[in-house]
Amino acid sequence: MKKVLLVVMVLALSVSLFASGSGESDGTYQLRASTNLASNGTVGMALTRFVELVNEKSGGRIVATANYGSELGSQSEQVEMCRMGSLELVVAAPGTGPGTWVPQLMMFEFPFIFKDNEHYRRVLKGMEDEVSALVEPYGFIAMAGQSQGSRDILTIKPVTKLEDMHNLKMRGPNAVYISMFEHLGASGTTMDWNECYTALQTGVIDGLEASPSMINSMKMQDVAPNLAITNHVIACVYYFFNADWFNSLPEDLQQIVRECAEEATAYQAEIDDADQEASLEAMREEGVNIVEIQDRDKWIEACAPMLDEYRAMGDEWNTFIDQILAIE
Repeated sequence: MKKVLLVVMVLALSVSLFASGSGESDGTYQLRASTNLASNGTVGMALTRFVELVNEKSGGRIVATANYGSELGSQSEQVEMCRMGSLELVVAAPGTGPGTWVPQLMMFEFPFIFKDNEHYRRVLKGMEDEVSALVEPYGFIAMAGQSQGSRDILTIKPVTKLEDMHNLKMRGPNAVYISMFEHLGASGTTMDWNECYTALQTGVIDGLEASPSMINSMKMQDVAPNLAITNHVIACVYYFFNADWFNSLPEDLQQIVRECAEEATAYQAEIDDADQEASLEAMREEGVNIVEIQDRDKWIEACAPMLDEYRAMGDEWNTFIDQILAIE
């Protein structure tokens, strides 16, 4: 019943937003942005900065606002709102956002294939045009790829070695994570990020994985006090704009939006590196049991067959994988 009510509320809001118009009105354009992530996380803070920059640099010709968390529904609901034009921008993970239509975008969250965070950011920047080309047929334009940092394993019971993952029920955002968990001996289930706290609290799942910053921003450690440092995946978001809206902007406003997105991305990179360390230290001070796994080679070996499995999915996957791996 609650889910039905939420959907009704989102649809009602969508109709209301759409009725207000997203194009030019009295010489101004609306830019309604949304993300499923918290406003106090680094992606949320960067979105706030982006909105402020757009309002300032456009001289009021674009009126930008933002929503955060589950205010407008789940990530998939927000992505659909943007596709249909009742949002102009959704900040979403590519694999669980437009990855609905372009599933190879899930490769951005593939285990153990990126060297470090700086390498990952080079990949995001280097793949921006390709991502945008792939999603434009589905109504989006992509830019401003942002790393959310290396991800670790948060569980109710401690995980100190690979064998401890056996039969755990773990939340993952998309099919790549579910496959990873299976290779690690666990079982995976997908759910929206904003449902995870209650799922941990009620025992629906035994754990999840995310960066320290993401975990701490939602206080997931309050219901799952064990963190295994695995650095298994680095995840990201892109800014996905409604293509019709973006293409309707005069060229000078398009350039302003792009410049503001670049500034927001640089800001997010700066604060994210610091926040990952600060969040880890904050959890340690709260008494979270933090363990550096010593058998990481076993985790890498367990996931190694996945790359061939995903290459076997077709030419689109192979091409995208080769493009990602070619960026040093």
